[in-house]
Amino acid sequence: MASTENDHELDRLAGLHMSAAHAAVEHWRAAEEFEVERGAVRKFNAAYSVVSHAMSQVAAALVLYDHQLTYTARVNVRVALEHALVAQWIVHTDSGEDEVIGSMSRIHRNMVKDLQRGGTLIPPQLQADLQHPPGEPQVNILAIADWFDGGTGAIYSLHRQLSGAVHVSLATLTTYLQWRGEGETPALRPNGLGGRDPEQTLALGWSAVLAMSAIERLRSGQPHLSKIYQIGKDYELVPDLRGTQPAPQLGTR
Repeated sequence: MASTENDHELDRLAGLHMSAAHAAVEHWRAAEEFEVERGAVRKFNAAYSVVSHAMSQVAAALVLYDHQLTYTARVNVRVALEHALVAQWIVHTDSGEDEVIGSMSRIHRNMVKDLQRGGTLIPPQLQADLQHPPGEPQVNILAIADWFDGGTGAIYSLHRQLSGAVHVSLATLTTYLQWRGEGETPALRPNGLGGRDPEQTLALGWSAVLAMSAIERLRSGQPHLSKIYQIGKDYELVPDLRGTQPAPQLGTR
């Protein structure tokens, strides 16, 4: 009986979190263009593309759900969660945008270095991109997650659970194969293992709400922030994150 009640509760929460994702995507697509106060322009410039990518990943995951490709959607959900956390970091810290911009520069610099190493002729205007500024700040997802949840590991463990679909993993192996015992031919699951996945649906809805609350906090006057908070309340998701201690100096990931 207890197991049945627990299953009903998981199904109820999954439905709420999926609905939150749909509601957030609908808001994102319908909201008007942004006006940003002068003092928030740098944060907005760092956050907008991060939020846009998070919401695109949420939308892509919802399409995959419609095609019963639940495990495949886990990749999109993980990306969405990471980008939503970074967006929250930008708006809730004094210089979070510096770490984000620094990390973007590092990725670009490493790409240029790899091209050069592979024999590509690097144009003179890109040569300066090969230089690494001393002490350039970088995004660190573990440190960000720890700051937001007080070091409990709750946020990062959710992020890690989703990583099995991104990398070659046992999670992927057992999703597409069902073992039947030693010497037995395993059953094949070409679309992956279906069924209940409460952590994934939680991350899906939560990522969408966190991304929206981050970017709406930067809109001049914050006219839609209360709407995002209401979505969080209606669908039982924390709509906004705040650290409980001074922001740490983040190193490389």
